[in-house]
Amino acid sequence: MLQKLKKRIHLLWFIFTLQGQDTLTVMSYNVLRFDGNTTVRAAYIKKTIDYVKPDIVVLQEIEHQSGIDLLLNNVFNVDSTVFAAGPLPSNQYMKSGIIYRTSAFDLTSNVSLSTVLRDIPGYTLSIKNAHTNVAPFTVFGAHLKASQGEEDQRWQEAKILYDYVAKQDSNFHYIMAGDFNMYDPSEPAYKLLTDSMTVDLEDPIGDWNRNDGSHVHKFTQSTRDSQLSDGGASGGLDDRFDFILFSDHFTKKDPDMKYVEGSYKVIGNDENHFNKSIIDGSNSAVPDSIAEAIYYASDHYPVVAKIAYTSKSSTSPIAHAGGDITAAIGDTVTLDGSQSYDPNGTIIYYVWDQTSGPEITLNMGGSVQANFVVPEVNLTTTFTFKLTVSDNDGEGATDFVNVMVPIVGGYTPYDIQFTENKGTGEDCYPSDFEGQNVEVTGIVTAVRPDQTYPNFFFQDPTKKDWAGMFVYVNKDYTAPAVGDEVKLKGDVAEYYGMTEMKNLDATEILSSNNSVNPVNVAAASISGDCRIWVEKYEGMLVQLTNVSVSQSANPDGQWYVSDWSGTAMIDGYLFDGDWITPAFGTHFVSITGVLHYSYGEYKLMPRNSDDFNAPVTSIGDELPDRFELLTNYPNPFNPSTTIEFDVENNVKTHGHVSLQILDINGRLVTTLINGVPHSNKMIWNGRNDKGQSMPAGVYFARLTTASTTLTQKMVLLK
Repeated sequence: MLQKLKKRIHLLWFIFTLQGQDTLTVMSYNVLRFDGNTTVRAAYIKKTIDYVKPDIVVLQEIEHQSGIDLLLNNVFNVDSTVFAAGPLPSNQYMKSGIIYRTSAFDLTSNVSLSTVLRDIPGYTLSIKNAHTNVAPFTVFGAHLKASQGEEDQRWQEAKILYDYVAKQDSNFHYIMAGDFNMYDPSEPAYKLLTDSMTVDLEDPIGDWNRNDGSHVHKFTQSTRDSQLSDGGASGGLDDRFDFILFSDHFTKKDPDMKYVEGSYKVIGNDENHFNKSIIDGSNSAVPDSIAEAIYYASDHYPVVAKIAYTSKSSTSPIAHAGGDITAAIGDTVTLDGSQSYDPNGTIIYYVWDQTSGPEITLNMGGSVQANFVVPEVNLTTTFTFKLTVSDNDGEGATDFVNVMVPIVGGYTPYDIQFTENKGTGEDCYPSDFEGQNVEVTGIVTAVRPDQTYPNFFFQDPTKKDWAGMFVYVNKDYTAPAVGDEVKLKGDVAEYYGMTEMKNLDATEILSSNNSVNPVNVAAASISGDCRIWVEKYEGMLVQLTNVSVSQSANPDGQWYVSDWSGTAMIDGYLFDGDWITPAFGTHFVSITGVLHYSYGEYKLMPRNSDDFNAPVTSIGDELPDRFELLTNYPNPFNPSTTIEFDVENNVKTHGHVSLQILDINGRLVTTLINGVPHSNKMIWNGRNDKGQSMPAGVYFARLTTASTTLTQKMVLLK
C-alpha cells in the first residue's frame, strides 16, 4: 500500500508540474480478427475509443485493408476526418497497424520487419506542435506467436526487432506495443526486449505471474468467461498478453518527452474480475456501458499509457533531474540537474528535496548539482529526489530521479520473514522485501510430492521463529531434497497473506543431509486467523505434543487436534503416502509438520508417516512438563478474571516468563509478568497499563518462555 501511495503522490506532482508540456495517449488494442464485415463489433469499439480518446492506437488482428477502412469510417472518423492509418504490413492475416490523430502527428516514414510469422510494422511520427528539442519517435506494433510452448518462436520474432534497433543510433526513441502472448517474465523474448537491446525497452508496470490473483491489475485477457460467436478466447481475466513498452529515453533520459509515471492502465480492469468476465457484476473502473462494450468488442482489454512532451509555445522551464542511478553503500552520488533549461529565458535557482527512502544528508541542495553518501541499508532501497527549478519570469517546473541501492544476497528466510508491521486487508504481516528479487539461503524442510509443481519449504536452522518460507515453483521444476542447503534467487511476493518466493532465477545446492529440529509449540500457537504470535511460525517446521483428534476429517481431508491450549488444523498438502484420517479421540504423542498459512487459516502439514508420533525434539529433548496449562476463570468475566498457569517445573529451563494481555487485533493492553514469576496465578482487572478500563470484547492472555508460547481466549463483559 505504501508503494502504491508513493506512486500516486508522484503522479500528482508530475501532472501538477507539467507547465509547458502537453500529453498524448497511446493505446494498444487487439480487435479480434477484424475485417470489413465486423460492423456490429465496430459499434462497441467506437464506445471504447470515445471513452478513452487516444491519440495513437496500435492495433492487432486486422485481417484485411477493409478492416482498417471500416475502423476509420465507423469508429474514428464518423463526424469528421480526424484520424489516419499507417500502411498495413504485407503478411496475409492478423496484421498489426496504427491509427493516429492527424492534428497531433505527421507520419514521416514507416518500415515493415518480416518475421517467421507476422510482420512487425514500425511508424515514425513527429509531433506537430512540439518544441524543437522533441525528437521524432517510432511506434512498433507486434502480435507474437500464441500458446505456451512457443517461447522460442516468440524470441525469434523479437530478435528481428533487436537486430533492427542495433543498427540505429543511441538517440533512437521508440515504443513497442501489441499482443505479445507472453506467459511469464522469464520468457527469452521478454528478457531480450527489456534487458538485451542496444536501447533497452522499459516495462512501466514490471513483472507479473499469470493466473495469480495478486497480479490481476496487470492482466489483459480474457474479457469473457465463456465463448461468444466471434470465436474469441474465454476463461476470464488471468493473463497479461498486451503491452506498451518504452525505450529508456521516455523513462530516464529525455526531459522533453517522457512517459507519465502511473498513467499505464488496463481499461476496464478494476482488479475485481480475476478469472471472471468483465461484465460479471458491477465494474468500478469504468461505467457499466463501457464494460459491456469492451466485452463484446474483443477478448482483450485495451491498454493505455501517456507521454508528455514540451510544446512549441512553451515559455516555462524544463526540469531534468537526470537518469535514474544505481549505487552501492558508501558511494558518493551526484544528482545532476544541468540538462534543465528555459526556452525563453534563464533558470535562476535549483532546489533538491528528498521525497522517499531513509533520510540522508544532502549536500549542495540549492545548486545545479547536489550529492550525498549512500548510508547502510539491509535491503534493496530506493531514494527519490525532486528537483525544482524556477526561471527569471517566476515560472517553475519539477522532475524526479531515483537512486536505487540493490542488496541481493546474504539473506536467510528469517531476514525475509521477520516484521513487526501488520498489513491491511489480506496481508498478514507482509515481508518488507515484497517485490524484490533476492538470494536467500536455507535448509529444505519439506517438498510437495508432485512432479509437475514440487513446491517446497526451506528454513534458517539457527532461529526459533520467523525462520521458514514457502517456495512456489514453475512447472516441471527439479526440486531439491529435504536436508539440502540451498541458495535460491527469486522474487519475494505475498499471496493471500502468505510470504513466498517464486519466479526462481537460480537454485544452487550448497550441501546435503542437513537436519532442522522442529520447534515445540502448543495448538493455540499455530491456529486461528492472522496474529503475530502465530505468524512468526509461518513456513517453519514445528511439533505438537500430547494431542487428540477433536474433529474428524472434512471433505477436503483436513482434521483437527486439540491439546490443553486449543485446537489446530492438520492438512495433507505435503504428505507423501496415503493420507490418514483418524477417528475422533485418537491420541498422538506428537505430530510434526510445516506450518502453512493460506486463505486466512493456519495449517499444520505433516510430510510423511514418520511425522506422526515422532520423537520430541524440543529444547532439552524432553516432553514439556505442565507448562501447557494456561486457563482463566471465570470466563466470560466482569470485572476481573484469575489467570492460572504452571511453570514451576520449568523455571530453571525456561528462565524468563512473560504474561501479556492483548486485544482482538493483537495490540498490547498490559503486561502482568515480565521475569521469573512468584506465583502461578495472576488477576487481570480488565484495565490497560495506564489503569484505564477496557471495553467489552475478546482478549487474549499470552504466556511466553524461551521455547513455548500459549494463548488463552477471554471474554470481558460489561
